[in-house]
Amino acid sequence: MKKFVPILILSLLLISIVGCLAQTDKDKDLTPYLKSIKNYSTDMDMTIQNDKQKLKYEAKQFYSEGLGYRLELNKERVFIYTDDKISVADLISGQKYAIDNTSDDVYKISFLNEFIKLINVNGKTDYTFKKIDGQRYEILTTSMAENNRNIDRLVLYVNQKEKSPRALVIYDVKGNEKIIIKYRNFKNEKHIDKSLFNVN
Repeated sequence: MKKFVPILILSLLLISIVGCLAQTDKDKDLTPYLKSIKNYSTDMDMTIQNDKQKLKYEAKQFYSEGLGYRLELNKERVFIYTDDKISVADLISGQKYAIDNTSDDVYKISFLNEFIKLINVNGKTDYTFKKIDGQRYEILTTSMAENNRNIDRLVLYVNQKEKSPRALVIYDVKGNEKIIIKYRNFKNEKHIDKSLFNVN
């Protein structure tokens, strides 16, 4: 009996360790991987809910470290984001113009790297793991560094198997969904065409 007790304890300990290792492997925090992405492209569907109406947009995003962001919106306008300005090309009228680059621009917030910046600024992000429609997701939650009643809390859903963001939901200070962004065909690009970020 005395020999049996240590063996039983050892067996339970091994089962516990194996179980922990299996859970760690299954539910891996992908934040470091997301931070390491240098270039990416993705299709995007955005829904913006305001007091009067619901606006829907289709877009394509491009990101390259050191070059900035490119957003093709509804095949009507192209936005090129650099450090200090946003260059806009209206594909219908042929006009081109520049506007100030602000942190609360709703299109800009849709880029993955803007979420990563918030994580770095806030220093702390809540994350949980959840099975949705048969697939495992990491759910990252952070908040805006600035006081903004319409953009307060951001929740990013990352597919564990594909290592890619699937959705970003933005809430106001009252907890209402204000912006829902769904990502499709997300690709971590080794190389990306630099001419995409040419403002001319």
